Amino acid sequence: MNRVPFPLLAQRPTVLDGVLLDFHWDLERLHSLVLPERDVETAGLLWHLELPFWSVGGRPFRVSPIDVASEPSAHSEQWERTMSADLRYPLETYEGDGGRLIILDGVHRLLKAMIEGRPVLRARILAVEDFDAIAVTDADGGS
Repeated sequence: MNRVPFPLLAQRPTVLDGVLLDFHWDLERLHSLVLPERDVETAGLLWHLELPFWSVGGRPFRVSPIDVASEPSAHSEQWERTMSADLRYPLETYEGDGGRLIILDGVHRLLKAMIEGRPVLRARILAVEDFDAIAVTDADGGS
């Protein structure tokens, strides 16, 4: 399969290597998959909150979720997204090296769960061998 490269790959900080996928993928495709689910301990996912996932002023990879939680007024857009996140929906994850769960979609939910002191979250787990099911390809027209 000829996957379309992640559009912001050149701007991605090295700390996100092995966390963000290196190809463009489709959230709707991910949500449409029937995936195994399980409860996961929130504490085991908190390392995500230290990573600069989020944009500031339209510039990607500028702020970490923990920075947003530390100074909500300076990051009001991300703070509002966090506080409106619906924890009824599971996190979308995949198993990285060593079986560590990596969040594809749901970092705002994770931050909200941490703020609320929730010890467990529900997660859907995409197998690495199923990445093609969510990948945007040249045949899709790329983007």
